[in-house]
Amino acid sequence: MSAWPLVLALLALLAGGCQYMPHAYEPRSPPIPDARTIPLSSGAILAFTRVGSGTAVVFVHGSIADLRIWASQAGPAFKAYQLVAYSRRYHYPNAWNGNGSDYTDATHDADLFALIRELQLGRVHLVGHGAGGRLALEVALAHPEVVRSLTLVEPFTPSVAAGRPGFERLAGQQDSVWASMETALRADDADRAAKTLFDWENQNAGAYDALPPAFRGEIQDNARTLPFQLEHRGTELTCAQLGALAAPLLVVTGARSNVFFGQVADAVAGCVPGARRETIPNAAHVVQRENPDAFNAALVGFLATH
Repeated sequence: MSAWPLVLALLALLAGGCQYMPHAYEPRSPPIPDARTIPLSSGAILAFTRVGSGTAVVFVHGSIADLRIWASQAGPAFKAYQLVAYSRRYHYPNAWNGNGSDYTDATHDADLFALIRELQLGRVHLVGHGAGGRLALEVALAHPEVVRSLTLVEPFTPSVAAGRPGFERLAGQQDSVWASMETALRADDADRAAKTLFDWENQNAGAYDALPPAFRGEIQDNARTLPFQLEHRGTELTCAQLGALAAPLLVVTGARSNVFFGQVADAVAGCVPGARRETIPNAAHVVQRENPDAFNAALVGFLATH
């Protein structure tokens, strides 16, 4: 892979003034098999995979991940569906074509909507994890005509849980984690920032170090986006906004994940009449990879009713 696109992106970052500028980077992972790219009317060129036929299921990854996080969502259980996973702008293996100023919810939402329309997927089942869950929710609210159902996996929408008993303490812990990530990024240590985030998400101080090397490599491939994520914290949604959701909703968490996400998930489900709430055993934050059989059964069971 030529280094010139990255060099140009870094020069743009200097001009744009990102507070914690990512540095030159060599991917830790091999190319993604079967990944293709699509230029979108939103201005992004995104990598995606597309498998099967039938009603489309579109998977939206979270903050330090890419389309590979959905690799276990495949096989006979999904034989009735067309499975589309994509990497959001700036996430592996996409080229960097900007200075991070466009790493915003509005831009990611526009990319997702454009992907659905320009791949001609019709009305889709949207599945989002973490920050990707927030983006999927925003698109479902703004464009109900393209969303058949919505599944949120450990969604990062803390504003919805504000005011719940005990949540102020959990939100304070999250603020401390963000501060620690900022300190690591100022020291040009994206790997330490990613470890801080991953360990907090999983409520386990050794979670990151215990990962298989390949999975840790995936996170490292995407940790360089963390400066942009700290610059653009995401839309603060309200319970009233969620109450307008037209699509059927499934909200999923892992039984071993940080209780922060359980509180947020309970709040989200409570705001949407008829929402289904599932907790997957023997799984922490990356539910879909840690217990794929149970997660896939819950997801397919929900999709089959909609």
